[in-house]
Amino acid sequence: MQARNVSGSFQLLDGIRWSEVSVMLIDSLIEPAFMKWIEEEQALENGKIDEKLMMVISRKIKEDNGILKRFNRLGKVELYLDLLFFIRFGSARSDSYFDTKFLAENGARILEDLVIFLADVIASIYLEIMSVDGDMPTEVVGSSLALCSLSTRELQKQRNEVAINGWLHQYFESVVSMYEDRFELYVLCRRSCKNTADNRPDKTNWLTIAFRNPSTSTHLDYVCISPFSLPVRRTKELRALTGWRYYYSLFLELSDIAMPFARAVVARVSAAVSYFWVSMIGRSLGLIFSGIRQSLGWK
Repeated sequence: MQARNVSGSFQLLDGIRWSEVSVMLIDSLIEPAFMKWIEEEQALENGKIDEKLMMVISRKIKEDNGILKRFNRLGKVELYLDLLFFIRFGSARSDSYFDTKFLAENGARILEDLVIFLADVIASIYLEIMSVDGDMPTEVVGSSLALCSLSTRELQKQRNEVAINGWLHQYFESVVSMYEDRFELYVLCRRSCKNTADNRPDKTNWLTIAFRNPSTSTHLDYVCISPFSLPVRRTKELRALTGWRYYYSLFLELSDIAMPFARAVVARVSAAVSYFWVSMIGRSLGLIFSGIRQSLGWK
């Protein structure tokens, strides 16, 4: 991995400097991966369009510290920084949130989550470039259906959905994960399914079904993305919350305190209402039955 090629000593890169180096490293990985993806999809035909698109992608990646903002939105900044530092130097940072043992045991899962995050960043950048207000070159837009068959409206829906989900995760879901002492990772899992190699049409003749050769089946292996909950103490991150995320953490704490009382009050009120209705209906039925009995002359 390119993290091992980072030059510098342990003391020089430890601290804030390592955060800057890590962001630059990830920026350098996104651009070639983006271009490789487009080339494999055969969306480009000549070097001129390639050069224009390269300029657009580079500008989009570097503008307004976009990658750093996505890191902060995800809530896994320190996790990724500690992992990259551990890969480069084989030890934890001086101000690390996690120790060396934790990184050694869960480094593979964290790395898979980082790879999936990079793929998500590439897809998000593509949605932004291909949107109505994007700055994709005209030549590329004309041949963009070779890369993505979605209509402009569907692309806009996807872009809005990604933006809303990112906002909800940044201000709500990530804070909940901190309070529950866990990281929600996405890892790569290998699964297999049976593929029955029997293309013959079904026949209702019982004799044919009884004597025909059994169908052969083969196992197909595929890779899928699965969620994984990584338990870890995140008290240090909770203490560092600021702004809206801090206020939402206070709301979560207040709700944890108030919910037992609210449940007890609701239970008592429900019991009182039930008793009232049962008593009132019971008395009403008793009076009605007494009136009917008196009118009929029953004793």
